[in-house]
Amino acid sequence: MASPWVVDQLVPELLAELAITELPADEASELVGRLVGQAVAARTDSDEFAAVRELARLSPSLGYPLGVIGDAYYASEWLDCECHADSPERDAAAALEASLRTSNPLDVDSGLLLAVTAVV
Repeated sequence: MASPWVVDQLVPELLAELAITELPADEASELVGRLVGQAVAARTDSDEFAAVRELARLSPSLGYPLGVIGDAYYASEWLDCECHADSPERDAAAALEASLRTSNPLDVDSGLLLAVTAVV
């Protein structure tokens, strides 16, 4: 029997109950990127690269996927090194952060956005 603390086992049941089809990994990654970007944009005290850093944290547990999460992981490698302050990699990270923060906003309940905003 699976642990009651593991929620992954409940996701397929919840999706079926709500009549929501499961998204392919690349589409789910894009959706998470848009949500994180929107949440970070709503904060007034966020780090310059908060969306990139938050998405990069997801990458190892997801097997270093391609798409926006993989892009964020790669971009995060260049954020804390002064030797790359004016590099093309740092510029790409800034462009990714800007893209995440200004992407087409999701129609998200304000309470959910507030909850996500509190943790990113």
